[in-house]
Amino acid sequence: MILYVNEGAGCGSCTQQMALIEQEPGFAAAGITVLPIVMNTAAQIQPDLDRFGVTTPYLLDDGTVSKAYDTLDKGMHPGLPGHGFVLIDADGNQVWEGNYPSMWLDPAELLNEATSRL
Repeated sequence: MILYVNEGAGCGSCTQQMALIEQEPGFAAAGITVLPIVMNTAAQIQPDLDRFGVTTPYLLDDGTVSKAYDTLDKGMHPGLPGHGFVLIDADGNQVWEGNYPSMWLDPAELLNEATSRL
């Protein structure tokens, strides 16, 4: 499983990232679920999901998950996550993390990062 912890509402790059992850069939073929996590309300994030056609449900975080995985303060906004990924193996262990201040990671690269570590 990949946790995709990002800035959320108002970050078009973040939402577009998830839209393109959804289009990469390699994740499903490898049995890898990508869970997007944002520190927003459903009402705040839904317009962005609609704009980019994202269908994956977003997990709404009060900061607890973002803090637990040390993803806060990694982006442009203090107290929020940036554009990060956390890979969790089948035993629940964190085996990789990556933060991308450029607000982008090619989905094929993300898939390669994950499959090379699982």
